[in-house]
Amino acid sequence: MEARPTPKTVRRERLRVGVVAIAFLIGTACGSGTGSGLPAEVSHFPADLNNSSLAVSGIYSDGWTKGALSLNLEQPRGDMVLAIRGTIPRVSDGDFRTDVLVRMDQRGLARQSVGIGEFRILTPTKSIRGEHRIELTFSATQQLPGGDGRMVGARLQSIGFEKASSATGSADLVRGSGVQLGSGWGVLETFRGERFRWVDNNAQILLTPVTSGDVSLSLLVESGPGLGGRPFILQVLDGSGRRVDAVRVTHRSAVELFLPAEADKTNEFRLHVEGGGKPAAKDPRILNFRVFRITVEPPSSNSK
Repeated sequence: MEARPTPKTVRRERLRVGVVAIAFLIGTACGSGTGSGLPAEVSHFPADLNNSSLAVSGIYSDGWTKGALSLNLEQPRGDMVLAIRGTIPRVSDGDFRTDVLVRMDQRGLARQSVGIGEFRILTPTKSIRGEHRIELTFSATQQLPGGDGRMVGARLQSIGFEKASSATGSADLVRGSGVQLGSGWGVLETFRGERFRWVDNNAQILLTPVTSGDVSLSLLVESGPGLGGRPFILQVLDGSGRRVDAVRVTHRSAVELFLPAEADKTNEFRLHVEGGGKPAAKDPRILNFRVFRITVEPPSSNSK
């Protein structure tokens, strides 16, 4: 006759099963389904680089990058974009530009030309949750001054996956769809209740319309210390450097420009001024003009 388990044995078995179940639940909650241990974004230097799972290459502890960099990141579930934010230093050549090639898992995602100042690259990705290898390559580098001597591509502010709905900068200056601010813009500032960005020169605007045609670009813009506060001609150059439109700005003005853009591709334009460059009294930056608002209307029956 088979012996019945004692109450003590039953309690011990229940305890063992309970411990196993709790361990399983904890492992599931911590994402052991992928086990990557990777973040979705890197934005704090050097703290975020201490994760060995990133397998970082080409990023210095202070956020400066070499001409090429790579790292592993975890893409969360949902509609995401790969967002890269950084700064191109002004070393000696004020017209310096570099092309940034973005790759994910050895597949090209985007190529964007950026100049001096802050830049932002937002690239939609397929909704493939999990670990991905991200690579950036800069076509040109600069040598840091002051005895540093490193050849750098940019200084990273952040790189990682963000929700597409929140990455477009709705709290910025832009109103409209299919538009991004690229390189060459100063930081977003607020003074006396107004929000604006200063521009040295060649501030980049990226348009991705759903139909081809002339996109209407309305700006509220004002001359700055770099231009002596005087009226100036604001030109718009396309990606090849060709002037596509121009308008006279008198002090603070609401102006409208028309930009020929092709559908389903990123169209690059730059806001350009001739002359300027005068230093401000108490600011090391060159403040040629500032922009308070950018409103974009898609191609329609507009004609100049």
